[in-house]
Amino acid sequence: MVDSGTEMDATMKKTKKQDEVKILFRSRDDYMFAGVIGGLAYFWGIGSTTLRIIFLFLMVITGGLAVLVYFILMKVIPLEPEIEISNSR
Repeated sequence: MVDSGTEMDATMKKTKKQDEVKILFRSRDDYMFAGVIGGLAYFWGIGSTTLRIIFLFLMVITGGLAVLVYFILMKVIPLEPEIEISNSR
């Protein structure tokens, strides 16, 4: 005999995972140059300051190659869409 509560829990977990779709955007709010690091930080769920420190470390280690990757990401990742606020009167 199968416990229907267990089946329901498994179905709910699958549905929850499917609803949590994140789209990568460059951030309009958390940016210093183009919003790439702010967008990546939001996408990965980490602090943007931490990611900026990691980026500086990578920039030194790779001899500037990280800057080239940043510029490529700046061109490839779309800017976060503006939220339209409508005043309905």
